Amino acid sequence: MQKTIDSLRIGKNIKDLRLANQMTQIEMGELLGYSERQIRRLETKGTYDIEVVNLIALTFNVSALNILSNDGMFWLYPDILCPHTFEKVEL
Repeated sequence: MQKTIDSLRIGKNIKDLRLANQMTQIEMGELLGYSERQIRRLETKGTYDIEVVNLIALTFNVSALNILSNDGMFWLYPDILCPHTFEKVEL
């Protein structure tokens, strides 16, 4: 069985990541250089734009693969200089 990437799941993962960091859509937009409307659209419709996913992943210090995944888990990298050490957290 082939797995597919679900844009709505990506949007949910983006929202979950924002909420886990106790941020509003406005705050996340300011951090990423997007408007509140763009953040709202990302959260509701998702995205297939890997550059956006990578920007969010780097900003929040998580793996881009986890934003794309369907399992609702994020791998947090505690030390960006040593990305091979990480911890798994469930949101």
